[in-house]
Amino acid sequence: MEKKEILLWILAVALIVAVVYIAVEKLQAKQFQELMKAYQQGYQKGLTDAIATLYAQTENCQVTTITLGNKTRQLIDTACIGKK
Repeated sequence: MEKKEILLWILAVALIVAVVYIAVEKLQAKQFQELMKAYQQGYQKGLTDAIATLYAQTENCQVTTITLGNKTRQLIDTACIGKK
C-alpha cells in the first residue's frame, strides 16, 4: 500500500468513529430529555393528585391529617373556621 492509501484508510476510519460518536451523543441527549420529561410529568401528576385528595378530604369541613416523615399536621378549610 502506498502512503496515500494508508492515509485515506486512516481518515475513513476517523470519519466513521466521529460519526458514530456524534450519533451516540445525540441519542443519549434525546433519551435524557425524554426521561426528564417523564419525571416532570410524574411530579406534576403527584402534586395534582395530592392537592385533589386534600381538597376532597377537607370539603365538608372535615379535619384531615397529613404526615411528612416524623412531622404531622392537621388541616382544615379556613372557610369552615367558626362554622363548627
